[in-house]
Amino acid sequence: MPGFVRKILIFITGYAWLVLLAGPGLAGMAIWSGWKADGDHAYTARDQLQTVAGKVTGASEVTVKRKRRSTQHYYEITVAPDAGGEARKLRIAFSTPKDIVGGIIDEKITALYDSSDNDIVYEVVTGGKAVISYEDTRKRMQAEAASTAKSFSGAGIWILAVILTLLGAAGVWSNRKLRRADELAAA
Repeated sequence: MPGFVRKILIFITGYAWLVLLAGPGLAGMAIWSGWKADGDHAYTARDQLQTVAGKVTGASEVTVKRKRRSTQHYYEITVAPDAGGEARKLRIAFSTPKDIVGGIIDEKITALYDSSDNDIVYEVVTGGKAVISYEDTRKRMQAEAASTAKSFSGAGIWILAVILTLLGAAGVWSNRKLRRADELAAA
């Protein structure tokens, strides 16, 4: 094998470790998404949520565009706490009807939100009535987790993970063989 061809193959197979890591990484994502969809892992328990009571001073529709063509939409409300202090910006799911979000502007509310997950709102109560209920939010989050798990649970994902792992291992092995051959040729 000519030296320049060997150098090219050494360069190409030098990145085989990335493919080797991609296989178990894909399998790990499938296992994690399945775990999250099972049981109560997709949402935060009611007793672990934070509460804020105050007046909604504003609401807006937010669109976040990412490089990989994924666009995220959500509503963001600003709540001025009754106890004083800095106003909180809370996220409400985009699936919530727009008139509900618009209807709570300038109203006094009590909101349950998860500060560890981008201040996502689970429940909004105004005038003693739940405008956004915890149960609806919990069901929505569980449905989203189940949808993600379904997309990662197919046999095709597992076959792809095995193929990537085997290709990566073969590439790492080939890279070592090619490097040894190159060192012997240089000596």
